Amino acid sequence: MKVETLLRELELSSDLFKDPAGCRVNDLARLISRAVVHSSNPDIGLKAYGQVRPGIYDVVGYVMMSSPTLKRALEHLVRFSALIDNGMELSLQKEGSVYRLRSDRHGGCKGIPRQFYDVGTAALLSYLRWMCGDRQFKPLRVEFMHAEPADTSEYERVLQCPFQFDSSSYSILFEQEALEARLSTADEALADMHERFAELRLNEQTSQLSAWRVQQLIIERLTEGEPTIEEVAAALFVSKRTLQRCLKKEGTQYKDLLNETRRQQAHLYLRHSHFSLQEVAYLLGFHEHSSFFRACSRWFGMTPGQYRADRGFAAGGGAPLAAYG
Repeated sequence: MKVETLLRELELSSDLFKDPAGCRVNDLARLISRAVVHSSNPDIGLKAYGQVRPGIYDVVGYVMMSSPTLKRALEHLVRFSALIDNGMELSLQKEGSVYRLRSDRHGGCKGIPRQFYDVGTAALLSYLRWMCGDRQFKPLRVEFMHAEPADTSEYERVLQCPFQFDSSSYSILFEQEALEARLSTADEALADMHERFAELRLNEQTSQLSAWRVQQLIIERLTEGEPTIEEVAAALFVSKRTLQRCLKKEGTQYKDLLNETRRQQAHLYLRHSHFSLQEVAYLLGFHEHSSFFRACSRWFGMTPGQYRADRGFAAGGGAPLAAYG
């Protein structure tokens, strides 16, 4: 079945693939799940192996292929991973003489089919072998968090190395010596150019972020409860780490913005609206009145009712400020 048919069935736009970093993981997960059903092939994600060339990773692929060594290529992958998938956080950790490339997904992996991770693993391993010019290149081990399927023969064929399931993380382990080998695609001049372009793209992505924008998203979500940094980062199509880094540049952090936004909204609601105290608590994301009262004592040194009464809040005239609701 063609991808276009699957997209129509799920009422998804073909634009889904135009911006890999900005597309919704849930949409991709639904697409892959439907492909599994139509193909009756639970290993369909592993078919990504052998289908990868630099363009699929956009500028990140070119930075990687022009890197001097496999280790440097993986470091670039970690550095610029947000340009590929901003819901993923990669890390390259040294464990003795072994390096672990670990992948974590913001918000966890609940509801994401194992084929989604099969695609990522098969594609990356295929690309690393292509860069090395060695189809026999083997990691020490590949680890999956999902349960072991009934038939693992396709994993054996594609991975060609030890693997395990029910692991604590999605990881690929490499010998240090293997990562120090020079890549067949290395090019110092191109590496510098590609890296500068990737940095520019990354800066463009993060420049749209601001403390003000984060506050607006917090306000929009308060009635659903206290919004987490992961939820706000997902709404901005960036990783939690990217959002933290951008806020740090502005001299703030998420928990302080959340607290200040609530304080500002509490002032507006208590002094300039006719919402009841119960309604104000709800609008600020407090589903327990005691929490709301404690917060007001922290912010204003008095209870919500006292703050409303202070400075002679007038009971008459004027509609609630709906813009802040």
